[in-house]
Amino acid sequence: MDKTRRHSSVGTFKLGQFRPTPATLKCGLCVHSHPQQDRALNTRLLPPQPAVLLAALLSTVPFPVSPAQGQTESRDTVTLPTVVVTVLRSPVRLDRMPFATSVLAGPEVREGNSGVFIEEALHGLPGVRVQNRYNPSQGERISIRGFGARSQFGVRGIKILVDGIPATLPDGQSTLDHLDIGSLGRVEALRGPAAAMYGNGAGGVLLFESAAPHTGTYRQDATVVAGSNGLLRLQATGSGTSGGVAFRASATQSRFDGFRDNATGSGEDPYSQATRTTLNAGLTTSAAGGTLALQLSGVDLDALNGGSLPAELFDEGSNEAWGFNVRRGTRKDARQGQVGVSWRGGVGALAGTFSAYGVGRELDNPIPNSVIDLTRRGGGVRVGLARGWDTEGGTARVDFGVEGELQSDDRRNFANDGGEAGALTRDQQEDVRTGALFAQLQLPLTGRLAVTGALRFDHFSFSADDRFEAPGNPDDSGSRTMTGLNPSLGVHFDLGGHGLFASVARSFETPTTTELANRPDRAGGFNPELEPQQGWTLEGGLRGEFGGRTSYDFAAYSTTLTNQLVPFEVPTDPGRRFYRNAGRSRVQGFELSARTSLSPTFTARLAYGYLDARFTEFTVGGNDYADNQVPGIAPHRVEAALRAGRGPWFGELRLEARGDVPANDANDASAEGYTLVELRAGGTGIRAGSLRLSPFAAITNLTDVRYASSVVVNAFGGRYFEPGPSRGGYVGLSLGWDRGH
Repeated sequence: MDKTRRHSSVGTFKLGQFRPTPATLKCGLCVHSHPQQDRALNTRLLPPQPAVLLAALLSTVPFPVSPAQGQTESRDTVTLPTVVVTVLRSPVRLDRMPFATSVLAGPEVREGNSGVFIEEALHGLPGVRVQNRYNPSQGERISIRGFGARSQFGVRGIKILVDGIPATLPDGQSTLDHLDIGSLGRVEALRGPAAAMYGNGAGGVLLFESAAPHTGTYRQDATVVAGSNGLLRLQATGSGTSGGVAFRASATQSRFDGFRDNATGSGEDPYSQATRTTLNAGLTTSAAGGTLALQLSGVDLDALNGGSLPAELFDEGSNEAWGFNVRRGTRKDARQGQVGVSWRGGVGALAGTFSAYGVGRELDNPIPNSVIDLTRRGGGVRVGLARGWDTEGGTARVDFGVEGELQSDDRRNFANDGGEAGALTRDQQEDVRTGALFAQLQLPLTGRLAVTGALRFDHFSFSADDRFEAPGNPDDSGSRTMTGLNPSLGVHFDLGGHGLFASVARSFETPTTTELANRPDRAGGFNPELEPQQGWTLEGGLRGEFGGRTSYDFAAYSTTLTNQLVPFEVPTDPGRRFYRNAGRSRVQGFELSARTSLSPTFTARLAYGYLDARFTEFTVGGNDYADNQVPGIAPHRVEAALRAGRGPWFGELRLEARGDVPANDANDASAEGYTLVELRAGGTGIRAGSLRLSPFAAITNLTDVRYASSVVVNAFGGRYFEPGPSRGGYVGLSLGWDRGH
């Protein structure tokens, strides 16, 4: 088998060997083609070199200086604030967390962004990777340590909550169509198995929180953003605090025409247009001696699906929509509404949390050979109690509780007749019922040593009522039951300004109803052979700060998986994803992040991740894929930013570099690595009478690189590549005015 990497203008990769072209210049972690030789700045990431990584980290550390210099430094020092996270369902200082955890907040998640793509808000979050497919009908592909990287649509393998309401359904599938990206105020990420506290999720947890309401009587904000490829976002937000009630409401409409040309001569052009309208509202108030919170959200999404391209078209520089998709009218029309309510307060000697949510979704989704008509209803309740007490080492805490969720899908599939529903091919009711018991203990053993242990039991019941019976198509009704007992144990040792942590945890991830229902033999019911993915993860790391100016975080991990869920396609149904279990696989790597205040004007941040995911036992049709890389995952990724700020003005230079991504189980095709550079600048809260003005602008893909923004794993016909946009940009303006303080 030819293992040569394709699509490289820098050099040729073979296993264990790299041959650079004459114009190649080596530079630390990367190999850059000379800009005079190649207009597109393509980057190849080499295996991690410890000396280079150490030098990169030490370059952010302030070394001892002379007394005179020290006096100047002391005036410029910006003390890093104490950060508290809630991703363990209870408040814990970030520097005391026994698990790999990271936070982005404030300007980093919102300032200068277009507010249309999630990847902007998550830039620089270590261990978290986003493949922006520039295809809202499929959604951006979010992964943590490789989990979720092969999702067909939406997000898999990660538990996601938005303002406290689960965006992950009981079967493990998440959709973020309703996320108000332009109003985000904070993102927390737990990197690694989250099953012990959150259940069905192997990769970790993402908590999205909207910006806090205005503390005065009322604030009104209006934002408009316009950019290349028909990008347009209009948003109005009102928030305030009055009579003990804090509230926030936002309405947003965004449009993105995209760049996927329609080469068929008929139909919409470009064939990548998308319009999304979201409504989000929330309020908090005091009630029954505690805090009551209510959250509402709704989304209306209409998006065309241009599909992926084979290598011959991608290599030619084509951005055209796949002709078969255009002729079949592939698209996604979705409507969703969600409501959640929670209460926190004292229950006798205990602290209590009670929450409930409900969701409804309507989906009309023509894919190449089918039209999917889905009506979904779901919801859940959670009751948690906690008690804290003082020990010689500090405050201990125990949390325990129960959860229950349900999901009901009314699914009908039709033959695709040019994007319209043809003959009925499937009609079934799919239900998921889950129940869980969980407990967590946080125990300081000494003033420096603390342990956190958790245990959770989950019971999943999947059932399908097959209502489509015809000659040769019998009743395939049936049910599946899956259970998981998932422990975790973490240890943290405080070194004074630095902290060591280590943990071991078990992960558990069920197939979704869509994955169970998609059977290559086209039968109804659920796939009886598809099993849950399970694994064990060991991790350890070090985090801390130097001189109040520089913080860093390092974590290394190793995960062993059994029954890994792997997607594939079949010739009779291209564009439709099916799933099978791999025997065993291994995921290991490390994450390094650092940020520093270089001066009162300049700050810098860096995030590097190395990930080696390989099958250890996996045979399909007589082909042995043992020791092959798990497709869809880039082994190397770097994200960096240099930010300048003075007064209300800011400027930022962003960089993202990614290594090669294997595209199939055989590893005989891959998407070339790339480097993207982005420049953004603007101002925040500039006073103009009673108004606050926040203008901003950005140039994206500054070096005009040709790259595959996403890979469709194991796609039939070699259609692995989803192209990213060429050089572009956007400009925006936010207007705000306040009433009361």
